Amino acid sequence: MAMQVDVLVVGAGPAGSSAARAVARAGLHALIVEQRATVGLPVQCAEYVPARIVDHAPLTERSIARRIRTLSTHLPDGEIVTTPAAGYVLHRALFDQALAIAALKEGAGLWTGTRAVERTERGVLVRRGRQTVEVTCAAIIGADGPRSTVGRWIGHQNETLLDALQVEALVHIPGEASTHIYFDPVYRGGYGWLFPKGETANVGVGVNRALGGDPRAALDHLLEQLEIRTDAIVSRSAGLVPAGGTLDALRVGPVLLAGDAAGHTHPITGAGILTAVVSGELAGQAAARAIESGDPAALNDYTKEWASFMQPPLRHALQKRRFLDQKWSDDPVALSGLIRQTWIAFKEYGRRRTANERMSKSAER
Repeated sequence: MAMQVDVLVVGAGPAGSSAARAVARAGLHALIVEQRATVGLPVQCAEYVPARIVDHAPLTERSIARRIRTLSTHLPDGEIVTTPAAGYVLHRALFDQALAIAALKEGAGLWTGTRAVERTERGVLVRRGRQTVEVTCAAIIGADGPRSTVGRWIGHQNETLLDALQVEALVHIPGEASTHIYFDPVYRGGYGWLFPKGETANVGVGVNRALGGDPRAALDHLLEQLEIRTDAIVSRSAGLVPAGGTLDALRVGPVLLAGDAAGHTHPITGAGILTAVVSGELAGQAAARAIESGDPAALNDYTKEWASFMQPPLRHALQKRRFLDQKWSDDPVALSGLIRQTWIAFKEYGRRRTANERMSKSAER
């Protein structure tokens, strides 16, 4: 069996749905294939997005769990720094589903419970239940997560991944409008978080196994620190977070990568929802232009536009990530000093290169 579309999008997360929506808006036929049975589930995300997400994605009241005004950063030496950070903690599944519905309303198609299994000369073989279908297409957009199948097909995948574990727990903080970030030597190469949702909160950790990080031990430490009992836990989830920066190639032939599949997460914070939406939108627009013009070179617009929009801040964050990993310390005072240089809440983060970073770079040479 075969089916023909203009653009096949693999993955119905924020990047994939945004890409399909952009293609369909241009009057072309986009099909999303999603291996999960239900878009957005299971949730593998801390669920915070900055306020400017509303400029790029439909945000319904149903998908907002809590409006956020500030970020509280808890350092190992005991200092707590609170800074402005307007945004939202989402009901992520509802957010993803709203994005997919927006794509469908523009005319895109969606197959759930469908896995992309093999690239062919004319498109992609997908498996839908017991049925194998060849979807022929002019362009493929891989938006299938940190360990992207599409990325593997073209030889470009994330190499640096942080391990994240999270629980949703019954933690009600009346009127709470701040997200909380916790640094500790135990959270090696990463941090812990508490993001309030209302009657519950997302409580989790992200660590770098390459630095000896143990996500289970780290999460247990955070739950003990916050005095959250096991019987307060509603659900558990796990995931991977790209932390190595944007991949060297976002396009190979007719194939584009977007979102986590392209390494479009912030190397320090791990944030990736907004960048996924934007990169998906840009990839979809470039694919539509290439097909409409009959010029495959127009696919290169995606790489150029992405670089213009987000590459400078992500490149800066990657420099901070490398310095953080190199200098990570088990000493609370030393680690606090390091965090002040490498975390977004501190003015030192905005400096392009600190003296210590320049010295470290010289030592590498």
